[in-house]
Amino acid sequence: MATIGAVVGVMALAGGYSVRGLALGGTDLLRNTLLWAAAFLFASLMEELVFRGYELFTLASGIRFWPAAVVLSALFGFYLHYAQKPNETLADGLSVTLIALFFCLTVRRTGNLWFAIGWHWTFNFGSLFIFGFPNTGNKGGLPVPGHLLDSATNGSAWLTGGPMGAEASLIIFPVLAVLFGAFHFRHRAVKYPVDGRRGL
Repeated sequence: MATIGAVVGVMALAGGYSVRGLALGGTDLLRNTLLWAAAFLFASLMEELVFRGYELFTLASGIRFWPAAVVLSALFGFYLHYAQKPNETLADGLSVTLIALFFCLTVRRTGNLWFAIGWHWTFNFGSLFIFGFPNTGNKGGLPVPGHLLDSATNGSAWLTGGPMGAEASLIIFPVLAVLFGAFHFRHRAVKYPVDGRRGL
């Protein structure tokens, strides 16, 4: 949540994001919070199991960890997001690829998928449900229905991310750089096994 919060905070300070109030109330607030939390948790579990689970382990066993991580992250960011979703930009493809590489770093250092799953879930939940950013996966660039904040973006796509949402804003790149550095210094030991050895 701190990652998406930092992106939104800088964006708001630059005049690119504002909140008018809540878009939900009463039972709608409770229902949509629970439903979107479950939906994003399921999506995060599925994507992390597929791209940072068995496939990463198997490919790393053959070509070593980081080459495998780069291949799978590029497939995740550039093929499945940039090439397959409508109206995508190079910035979005690159940011998603870097986020996927960050997930690989977390798996390598922790030895499991749980940090990646939790980060993935909270970033998507924060971006799409709480802050109400659009996403090209939803009708070509609309916010998901039933999001929490009645918000608006204003300004160039480099600032707001345009229809791709916060992950396509150029603000995300320095935030990701801080995230990589912070995780690297906090989690020094490599705990990921490959072929019975610690991560290669």
